Amino acid sequence: MNFVRLGKSGLKISEITFGSALTIGTESLDVTYAKEMIDVAWSSGIRSFDLSNNYGNGNAEKLVGEVLCRYPHDEYIVSTKGSWPVGDGVYHSGLSRKHILWAFDQSLKRLNMKYVDLYYAHRYYDDVPMLEIVRTFNYLIERGLIRYWGTSEWPLEALIECHEVCERYNLEKPIVEQFIYSYALTKAEQNGVKNFCDENGVGTLGFSPLCQGYLTGKYKNGIPVGSRIDKQDKIDYHKTSNFYHQNSTRIDHFLNVANKYNIDGAHLAIRWCLRKKIYPVLGASRPEQIKSNVKALEIFIPNEVWEELDALE
Repeated sequence: MNFVRLGKSGLKISEITFGSALTIGTESLDVTYAKEMIDVAWSSGIRSFDLSNNYGNGNAEKLVGEVLCRYPHDEYIVSTKGSWPVGDGVYHSGLSRKHILWAFDQSLKRLNMKYVDLYYAHRYYDDVPMLEIVRTFNYLIERGLIRYWGTSEWPLEALIECHEVCERYNLEKPIVEQFIYSYALTKAEQNGVKNFCDENGVGTLGFSPLCQGYLTGKYKNGIPVGSRIDKQDKIDYHKTSNFYHQNSTRIDHFLNVANKYNIDGAHLAIRWCLRKKIYPVLGASRPEQIKSNVKALEIFIPNEVWEELDALE
């Protein structure tokens, strides 16, 4: 497992980040299951763990925090997020100072940690002045409660304004932008966000790098038992079935290339992201999936594969 710097910051993460969305705290509330998954991730070299306060309605933070506390915090990176709606009240979402400080305090209690390495503004809200947003996250840094801050799925115009405000007031900039990304879904490259991050020294992480499992080929012959679509009612997540209809051309091309060169689809999808320096946030339902995903770092991929994948561009 290699470690890479996030943009121009000094923070290094493992090339693969373990994500907990829709699994720990959602699919399972069993701490024994959480321990098994995180221990396998750890033994595979993963040292970066991604959370959010809305994953499993806070249960992901509780379970992952309980397991990670068995390891010394100076040997791993934990990130979580705030701003996503976590209640029905007017103060239970957004990027106001009131909500973010409350949301972070709740996250820290659930994690049972003294600090968080990376805290994200989970989504952008245009009803809060940018200076208030930036100063709130800087306040958390100054208090030693977070080491760095980042953004997730922010539009280009908001990122531009954010950096301008940070420079004007000499405040800490976000070091990373996390967005949805895979070979099938490349909107971050089309809308200018990836280019902005590259030009301004902002690290990039991509969630759903396997396109919700479509790039593994698991749905080629129907819906397998135990797959995300099969469990969609249980985990209350019904978006996966739409991904193929929206991205069928790129998914089919990708699977044809992977099959032609006899490369595991998951491995090729992970390496595609790494080739772009978009570091994948990977979830898993079973320990063997984690082990298999990490093997992607070891395989040889001929240049012809990249040429054929690029040809669709």
